Amino acid sequence: MKLIFYDFETTGRDKYWDQIIQVGAILCDENLNELDQFNIKCKLNKSIIPAPQALLVNGLSMSEIATHHLSYYDLVHQMKEKFEDWSPGIFIGYNSINFDEEFLRNALFQNLHENAYLTQINNNGRADALNIVQASSIFTPTAIKIPDTKNKFKLDLLAPLNNIEHENAHDALADVIATIELCKLIKKNDGEFWDQSLQSSTKRGVSEIFEKDTMYCHQESYYGSVYPFVTTHVGTFNNRNNSEINILFDLKKDPKEYIDLDKAQLKELYKSEKLFRYIRNNRHPIIMPKAYATSFTNYEKIGFDELESRVNIIQNDPDFKRRILEIHNETSEGYSTESQIDVYEEESIYSGGFPSLSDKLTMKKFHSSAWEDRVKICEEFKDKRYTYFGKQIIYNHNIDLLEMNDRNILQKATANRLMSNNSEKWLTIPEAFNQIDNLRDEHGEDADILKFIDEFNTYLEDLYQSHSSGLLTSES
Repeated sequence: MKLIFYDFETTGRDKYWDQIIQVGAILCDENLNELDQFNIKCKLNKSIIPAPQALLVNGLSMSEIATHHLSYYDLVHQMKEKFEDWSPGIFIGYNSINFDEEFLRNALFQNLHENAYLTQINNNGRADALNIVQASSIFTPTAIKIPDTKNKFKLDLLAPLNNIEHENAHDALADVIATIELCKLIKKNDGEFWDQSLQSSTKRGVSEIFEKDTMYCHQESYYGSVYPFVTTHVGTFNNRNNSEINILFDLKKDPKEYIDLDKAQLKELYKSEKLFRYIRNNRHPIIMPKAYATSFTNYEKIGFDELESRVNIIQNDPDFKRRILEIHNETSEGYSTESQIDVYEEESIYSGGFPSLSDKLTMKKFHSSAWEDRVKICEEFKDKRYTYFGKQIIYNHNIDLLEMNDRNILQKATANRLMSNNSEKWLTIPEAFNQIDNLRDEHGEDADILKFIDEFNTYLEDLYQSHSSGLLTSES
């Protein structure tokens, strides 16, 4: 299967309130040979202020992202077209499942594309090179060199230690190239581990691993440290977000101590005793064969035969597994549904449901129509979130296309949002000024950073004046 490596540079870290400003992606064959490349940047949406620190990290200037010829809407459209052209494949980034994937989904959702879950449909899979690197550190520790530092799994530390050129760190395409080179090293030095690590890139792949055997080795990572676990499968349940969760009994524990407890006793003990580990099928868990089980101290001293005996105890007692499943289902059902009163349209990708067939057809009509026709098309959406997003897209393209009432509403809403003196979910002008002042205090001797700060400060002052006059006009 083809491998699609990708990385984003963004205006900040909030998946709902920041935006992608650079996409870097490389299509590879199964042997990690490059087949195609994609590198694109865009300008800011009018409602977004980039975090100054984020721009410092990725090396983009305010003048570049404020005046780029390509819009965010066009970047998302071109990215989607390219990714669909490359599919089916396994989408791989570095820390992508927690970060880039969330930005990808929200970018597609907020720009009126009918399926935000592009990496999980049409026979695609998704993997995370960070998961692979972390797992390699315990399953095949000589495959790549890992620095002995607190942030040992950062790409810009791993690359130079493994003789990978990475001078332009935090440029999206440069990060993709470094990620591919790390993966090449792992594949070269332990091809069996590499192949196994990709088997769990789809939900079906994870299910097949659990169906194939009864003992598994996997890892969890906390604060830069990686911990191995050897487990056996108990069952699955849906959590309060309706995600399917696998329950695995940790074989460090002797099941004979728990197998005869009733449900109330188990419910009292299972959390404090840390009897179970949990794996989600759709987050690329790295699951290795049981042959690795005695590679880890806590399990080596138990011995392989005893571990298999513990597996058999669990697997041969369906009543025990039933009690465990009932406990987890009851716990999940006990959560109250989170209030949606304060959920903005931008935050509603998971709470608002999927688009109807009618709205999917309207999305296609929106994208294929002339700009002057899209205003009326916005009103055809049944789900008013999409009406909102459509008008935002037009507002960013050419505000003069909107009806006067919509124009005033959007101008005032954007001004109120960006001028707010409250602590908001998004970056405001006052908070951005505060962050600039902090950077000036921290980097007062660095001429290049001071130049960046002055440029950013000018941008904020102009933005402040623009929205101040806009508010005065709309109130008069």
